[in-house]
Amino acid sequence: MNKQAASGTGVGAGYLLVAAVAGLLGGGASVLRQAGLMPDQGVWPVLEHIHAPLMLLFVVIPALVCGFSNLWLPRALGRAGMVLPALNGAGLGLVGVSGVLAVVNGAPAPAPAILLWCVGLLCAVMTVLATIFDSRADTEQKLPFSPFVWGEMLASSVLLLTVPVLAAVMTRQLLSGAQTDILPLLDGFAEPVTLVTLLAGFGLVFETGARASRFSEKPVIAIMTATAAASVIIWTRGVFAHGLAASVEQPGTLTSPENAVLFASTLASVLLAGLWMAGTWRSRLSLRVPMLWGLGFLAVVSTGWVAQLIQGDGLHSALQLGAVYAAFCGLYLWRGENGGYWYPRSLAVLQFVLMAAATGLSFSPLSAAAQIWSGGLLGVSLLCFVATMGMSFMQNRKVPEGSEASAQPVLGASSEGTVQS
Repeated sequence: MNKQAASGTGVGAGYLLVAAVAGLLGGGASVLRQAGLMPDQGVWPVLEHIHAPLMLLFVVIPALVCGFSNLWLPRALGRAGMVLPALNGAGLGLVGVSGVLAVVNGAPAPAPAILLWCVGLLCAVMTVLATIFDSRADTEQKLPFSPFVWGEMLASSVLLLTVPVLAAVMTRQLLSGAQTDILPLLDGFAEPVTLVTLLAGFGLVFETGARASRFSEKPVIAIMTATAAASVIIWTRGVFAHGLAASVEQPGTLTSPENAVLFASTLASVLLAGLWMAGTWRSRLSLRVPMLWGLGFLAVVSTGWVAQLIQGDGLHSALQLGAVYAAFCGLYLWRGENGGYWYPRSLAVLQFVLMAAATGLSFSPLSAAAQIWSGGLLGVSLLCFVATMGMSFMQNRKVPEGSEASAQPVLGASSEGTVQS
């Protein structure tokens, strides 16, 4: 069992490494393009061309679902590690190899790389779901799942049902022998990724205040489950009826699959944010580092709602950026409050401030110079994160209970009753 636990931790760290490398490559290509320094040849034009799928397939999903599930899920379920370690490791290897092939082959035909990614991700989500279901079978005491576990389970279920559809489209592309650009097909997969970001992100946000806040988990679970089920059915039906690329080319009506899924995601986001704010209204939550990132996630998603209502576009990009905030929220919550290990809080807060400033510049309609500043601030923010985690793992010391980064996941004290931090 100890070997199993160590294997799961290593696989989780590997997924986070894949997400970090893909994010740095995609972000670097974007900054070079905005600065007008993009080379005409080499790997950078390829990275700029596949920037969107690179961020969706190799950053958002590996970090929010695969990485956190391996690092945190066993502890949340009271287990020593993930089940099916061989299948789990194979999933990481296939996802990593597919990322290399996507960069090397580039556009217009990275279909083999995407098909390999589909196989690897299916291995990963089957491991996650098997671990969750096995935890209910091997224990007599059926403890309720935490918001984090529900978010990971529903996000994995969405991927288990939608990734085979993408794999079928890629297989047909390969068998046809056509060398057309498949990026429009990958754009059609943005709706399931949006749904995964919503489920996993709100699962982490609710986890940050699960004990200090006063909210019932049943409405949260019901909203998340209903949104996942309805969105998967609508999206899959639209793909079978019109094709994957056609689903993103339909008019902006509520009856189109893309807009129906966006409407369901927006409604669920509003309801979940309302429940979270209602639960924390009468609770005194200290603004620890994970809570800062959770509030940043809510702020970014709220900006996407406004943009979607005013311009008819914006929720996609907001949720993708919100995935970054959710990822950092989960990392600091996993390492600090839930794991009980020390990290330099001042440096972590500085990282959040720099990220917030970069986000504000990226959303504002400013000049290209401001966009370059945004990329620069984002890079410095990531360096702060690397320094924070490096110092934390080098010292690797536990924090006494009741201190700033206590092992207790409680983030504040309730105004009524006693909920200790």
